[in-house]
Amino acid sequence: MKLLIIILAIVTCLQLANCCCCSFSIFQVANCGCNFFYCNCKTINGYCIHKDEFGHCISTQGIHGFEEVCAAKRRKRSMDTRLMEDYKENYGHLIGLPELDLFYTFDTDKDGFINIKEARASLNVTLDAFNEVDTNRDGFIQPAEFDSSLE
Repeated sequence: MKLLIIILAIVTCLQLANCCCCSFSIFQVANCGCNFFYCNCKTINGYCIHKDEFGHCISTQGIHGFEEVCAAKRRKRSMDTRLMEDYKENYGHLIGLPELDLFYTFDTDKDGFINIKEARASLNVTLDAFNEVDTNRDGFIQPAEFDSSLE
């Protein structure tokens, strides 16, 4: 039985392909490979991973009503005019990506970065959790730190 669990875990890890932002649902996404913004999430075959009722992280593929394709796999869409004005100089190449839309909602002062005050205003974030996402430790979360699809 233990061998079967180990084999399943290895196969699952090999299928975790890329990162993206997934929505928060009734399941606890953050414990399935997402940061506290529910971004940089691991996926299985392009589908978001959520916890099932037994606490196992599973793909949402084929789960009626909860199937969720990674936002990075979705097409670009038309953007909010304010976002385009605020971000066109620094992040023009990212405009239209759903992950940038989400980043913009947390960037309350619209300077192109998320600081600890902004993160705490929306989410119950500890400094340690913030620092896990702020990989360059400059005190600001940049889009590429928020989600790797925004590099």
